[in-house]
Amino acid sequence: MNDLKYKILKLFSHPTSSFFLFGLISFFITIFLMHEANKSAWKVERQNLDITIKTYESYNTGGEVTESDVIRKTGNYVSARMRTFVFNTRDVRSECINRLSSSDLTFNDMAVIRICQNKLPSIGEYAGKGTLTVIFPVLSPTDELLGIRIRTSAETKQPSFFENLQSLGSAIATLSIVLLCAFLGSLLSLLTKKYLVELPIIARYDDLTGYLRRDAFFLAANKAFSIANLTKRPVSVILIDIDYFKQVNDSFGHSVGDDALKFVADTFKKSFRREDIFGRIGGDEFAIVLPNTGLGDAYTIVDKARERVSNTPCETAAGKIRLTVSIGLVEYHITGEDLIEVMKRADDNLYIAKKTRNATAK
Repeated sequence: MNDLKYKILKLFSHPTSSFFLFGLISFFITIFLMHEANKSAWKVERQNLDITIKTYESYNTGGEVTESDVIRKTGNYVSARMRTFVFNTRDVRSECINRLSSSDLTFNDMAVIRICQNKLPSIGEYAGKGTLTVIFPVLSPTDELLGIRIRTSAETKQPSFFENLQSLGSAIATLSIVLLCAFLGSLLSLLTKKYLVELPIIARYDDLTGYLRRDAFFLAANKAFSIANLTKRPVSVILIDIDYFKQVNDSFGHSVGDDALKFVADTFKKSFRREDIFGRIGGDEFAIVLPNTGLGDAYTIVDKARERVSNTPCETAAGKIRLTVSIGLVEYHITGEDLIEVMKRADDNLYIAKKTRNATAK
């Protein structure tokens, strides 16, 4: 599970992966919102069509016409007022003219004659500029004028900012964007926090070998010496140098040199305890501090590790090569010296070991 979490965090932390991942998420959210918006628009248009069909229905009404006056929204920003005038007198022509004249619509004589006398539909801006009014005569099966239907379409007022937020599509879009931004912000915060927490740890260790860097090693070694001063327990210090390492670099290249460094570092780390302190203090020079370990025990362990290096072929990019190391070993004199003095004695022993190569001097 931890491995899965690490892979997910690693995926999110990669700029290219994050770009395509969140781009894909945003794409699907946009497609969904577009689908919902189009579906909502389709429903409005379907309702508008139904109303239009009802308004322009057949001359034959079955002899039944009902007086009505309703206003319906027929689009996002368009509404329609639909009125039905029913004529109940014998002189339907006069009643038609009177009803139209008393309405809030403005007609010319030709339009009135067309509707009331000729029983034909009429279209125009009768309710004012920017409107569309359709007047349709309602006829009986015998072509008698029973009434008229009037449909006036006009724009609604421009929506306000808060009215836009109140619509379902806008609310979903706003919420989705807010949640996505919040998620991205939270993710960025987590990654930043993780980076800040791990940065001091990462900075302490050598990338190639996993050993402590020089400054971090000296700090850890001083702490080990301070504890030894209190507990009076022995502490041993080891300096390791790879023999003929310059020739390895010159002959095979730095990539093979890196393989050699990693091989030696891994071999020694596997030969010691987890609580021992490992440091890379130079190009091909390593140091190890062994708390609670005297000189004799330290010599036994480190010399076995030296033999393991010389007896095991090192796998490199150029093939297998043989390596040896020289080792200087000393025991810390409790309360009698500092780290610099201990390292100086270990370096003197390392110098002795390098005279014969593949040796341990104590």
